[in-house]
Amino acid sequence: MQLLVLGSGTAIPHEMRGASGYALRADSGEVLLLECGPGSTRRWPGLGITFASVRAVLVTHHHVDHCSDLAAVMFGRNVVEGGADTPVTWLGPRGHARHLEGLERVYGSSVREASGERVVVELADGDAHRVGPFELQAREVLHVEGSIGVRVRCDGRTVAFSGDSGACPALVALCRGVDLALLECSYPAARPTTRHLNTTTAARVAIEAAPSLVVLTHFYPSCDDVDVEGEVRAAGYNGPLLLARDGLVVEVGTSPPVGQERRV
Repeated sequence: MQLLVLGSGTAIPHEMRGASGYALRADSGEVLLLECGPGSTRRWPGLGITFASVRAVLVTHHHVDHCSDLAAVMFGRNVVEGGADTPVTWLGPRGHARHLEGLERVYGSSVREASGERVVVELADGDAHRVGPFELQAREVLHVEGSIGVRVRCDGRTVAFSGDSGACPALVALCRGVDLALLECSYPAARPTTRHLNTTTAARVAIEAAPSLVVLTHFYPSCDDVDVEGEVRAAGYNGPLLLARDGLVVEVGTSPPVGQERRV
């Protein structure tokens, strides 16, 4: 299984980082999208993602920087040849079906499923679901009401994704002992925050959860001015660590961790 980074930034435009977007690719080639932030679909070709390969799309909450390309995916499936041939499951937090119905009201038939039926799964704390080769477990995390993080098992390896979250017991439990923990790290240590992580609180979660590899992401521009890795190390985390960048591909479960950058 691979982790693909489509966007390692936030809603604030950045020269090098797009808004939130990631994907997990199974050894079979099937893809689970994690988040669908603005512009993330533009990154697909450089990372080998196609409409035929996308098996499921998950968003953790309905902030614009995490889900605004949902309509682009819905529309693209209908206009690219064979795009709607692969059945897709649309996963999200409570209220996700209503969110997708709202997009259909705005954009009309161009974003409706060609089959006439959309498979939507809403996930709350403790829920589990399997789609294709991906086994998912959700935990409600500390951001906005209903926000979820997910733990995904595929090909004998496990990835945890925080979504947006502050430090909380549910986030630690989600990440405990996984092969790879993809953690948001919005701010430097000097910026206190409770509903996001900064370098200090991300380090604390990593220490307590003890994943085999931590990948930090979702960097606000203020992180450009500091040594993010240095601050995480200063906070006490000494384990394997990568800082996400757009185009990064990580082979999950390799030791030492293998990550390569692709042009996106």
